[in-house]
Amino acid sequence: MLALVRCEPNTHAEPVAIAAGEVHVWAFALDEPEAIVEAWGQLLSTDERLRADRLVFRRDRNRWIVARGTLRHLLARYCGIHPRAIAFHYACAGKPSISLGGSPGELIKFNLAHSHDRALLGVAQDRELGVDLERARHDFDPLPIARQFFFGAELAAIEAAPPSSRREAFFRHWVAKEAILKANGVGLSLALDSFGVTFEPGDSIARVQSTDPGAVDETLVVRMLPLAAEWHGAIATSGDGWTLRFPG
Repeated sequence: MLALVRCEPNTHAEPVAIAAGEVHVWAFALDEPEAIVEAWGQLLSTDERLRADRLVFRRDRNRWIVARGTLRHLLARYCGIHPRAIAFHYACAGKPSISLGGSPGELIKFNLAHSHDRALLGVAQDRELGVDLERARHDFDPLPIARQFFFGAELAAIEAAPPSSRREAFFRHWVAKEAILKANGVGLSLALDSFGVTFEPGDSIARVQSTDPGAVDETLVVRMLPLAAEWHGAIATSGDGWTLRFPG
């Protein structure tokens, strides 16, 4: 199981090395005492602090600050710089990347996902990736929503699941599809019916089938993450030749 890592703000941390064929995943909690939230906030840029201040609810604000501060802390360990020195560039669809003016840090790719009080960070060397995280809910019928967002074989798989495991099938497909959207770098601007996901036996790996040529990278492979009960997570990147590691 992927264990939660607790990082300390404003402390020296050892650098983290990552090989070309590796994808690292970090899991961490977002609920921290006010003093820790304030310490993480000291690592943020002016724009990030202003964005945090626009959040209405204190809990949401604090979680956003912890997520962003931990993101800077971990990326700094890969890039070998101070967390405050990291600058982010945002693509047209909003996906962030590291901008370091030609330094080796530009080879580091990442994606962050958070849900409720937890977050996942995926990191790779010079390969785009997407990660998604969801906490299961039990207060809804998954079939009407599945029929709205899933198509073809993926919808058939959810409908065919026994009632006792249908929500699990729903969330498994949901995080897989979201990870693909994020890896593809287009987010929800890509029509959800332009691609589908199909799980291999065992439900730990999924592959992409595009119904709209060129809309999505069909080399993307999704791997499900071993999370605690009630949590579902997935990471997607291209090809089969990569190793998943949990350095925390």
